Amino acid sequence: MTLTESLPVVEAVRRALEIDEQPDEGHRRVRVVLTLTTNISRAPARLWPLFTVPRELAHWFGPVTGELVEGGRFQAPGGVHGRILEVESPHRIGLAWGRGEREDPLLIRLDPEDDGTTELTLRRTELLDAEEFERAGAGSLALEWEIALLALAARTDGWRDSCLTSPPAPTPDWLHGPQGTDYVRAWSVRWAAEALAAGVDEATARRGEKETLRRHLDA
Repeated sequence: MTLTESLPVVEAVRRALEIDEQPDEGHRRVRVVLTLTTNISRAPARLWPLFTVPRELAHWFGPVTGELVEGGRFQAPGGVHGRILEVESPHRIGLAWGRGEREDPLLIRLDPEDDGTTELTLRRTELLDAEEFERAGAGSLALEWEIALLALAARTDGWRDSCLTSPPAPTPDWLHGPQGTDYVRAWSVRWAAEALAAGVDEATARRGEKETLRRHLDA
């Protein structure tokens, strides 16, 4: 990836949102697809262990246990559990990711760039109650992935080429301090903009923006 000027850290991720109404007798449901894309200054083969080796995952994502092979089950922080559906080393991991009884798709792609870096794409799909989504907003769903990508970039110093600085590690103390709150506010604004682009009315998008920040501050 070639840049002519540095990016602010919060702009190192490109975001997209898709929202589709899903027919369901007696309920309003929506299928929400979050896509986060960024460039990391490592080749896919060098990034691959950070997604597949437990001791490497622990350094930036947190403790992940289980069988990290195709067909295996795993447990992750925050009560997350799931299954590994497909593995194409060192470029693609397809997961079923969930909390409670539901498991929905999560796709991670590591695509090589001509300059030896990686375009990392994270695509998360969730089927949600429409009223809950309208109340919580896209930012509430995306926040954990924004934090994860920031942690990965801090671990690898992977945004130095694009941002010309080392990103902060999103520790709990940092996240609940002034700078972390500023980042969450910026993420909330950007996901509200994606909601508007996806067809959400402005009042609902702004409500979701405020709810994302409120949930962060109350956590």
